[in-house]
Amino acid sequence: MKIIHIVMSDSFAGIEQHVNELACNQKNEFDIKIIVSSGISKKFNSGLELIEIENFGRRSIYQILKLAYLINKINPDIVHSHGTKTTQVINIVKKFIPFKHLATIHGVKKNLKAYEKADLVIGVSSKTVANLNVETKVISNWWSPLMSSNSIIRTNEYALSVGRLEKVKGFDLLIKSWKNVNSNLLIVGTGKEYNNLKSLISSYKLDKKIKIINEVSQDKLIDLYKKASVLLVASRSEGGPRVALEALNCGVPVLSTDVGHMNQILPKEFLAMPDDINSLTKLINNYVDQIENFDQSSIYEYVRNEFSVQKKSMQIKEIYEDLLIRS
Repeated sequence: MKIIHIVMSDSFAGIEQHVNELACNQKNEFDIKIIVSSGISKKFNSGLELIEIENFGRRSIYQILKLAYLINKINPDIVHSHGTKTTQVINIVKKFIPFKHLATIHGVKKNLKAYEKADLVIGVSSKTVANLNVETKVISNWWSPLMSSNSIIRTNEYALSVGRLEKVKGFDLLIKSWKNVNSNLLIVGTGKEYNNLKSLISSYKLDKKIKIINEVSQDKLIDLYKKASVLLVASRSEGGPRVALEALNCGVPVLSTDVGHMNQILPKEFLAMPDDINSLTKLINNYVDQIENFDQSSIYEYVRNEFSVQKKSMQIKEIYEDLLIRS
């Protein structure tokens, strides 16, 4: 089976990491090619077959025709697009050449029209595909296979939160909820909200308790997990979140807002309502400083068994096979 994964972006973030790990798991069974923007190609695993293209806008007809020529030359069984812009571009390419089109939607989106032109859509949670008028399957994110859970000995130096510094991630709510917490908080990420969050920390006089550091590599993130007493997800909206799976795989307890697939993993007592400062504050005050008294070991095992890339890759393989036998 010949599969093309396509991602069109200038940054190597969650979607790109998802494609990289999925393709690495698939490459021994399928003929896998990844069409990717030249600016981020070096971030992908060196053992993958990458085809570099210039990142272009969805209205660039000349570049779309070039892409159509490239895909036609490869003659894939399935084109698997990731993200809204990429899916929109592939929808145009399909007007020139026929192929089976599978799209993955990685987050909760307001405008879903692009995905409804795919033959089938995979959502990383039921919430991402709730309002789609097309056949859908839910295949959740997975924990990073590069993160070993066997050697994590935690030292409980701080509470940890990881993600893009954007409004949707709810770091402002997290900071506002920290007033009566004794534990220190380490926020890891980069983004346009950095200055606003720093100012918020100062205005709440939490400079000695809350620190923000830049996004780190996977190896460094493992070191941060080793020192974390708990991982906090405060997102207003979320497709996964993947970082929660990584933490649980490493044996780090998680407290989260009820986003993505978190209500399938954590009991209600460890969840707060999204975009609700009172609910988040109550959750944090009840559990952060006492987290060692609450055993999540059964959740760790559940995540390690049910959310591996190998298991999710097998589920995606079944979708590929089903798509190909259709007329």
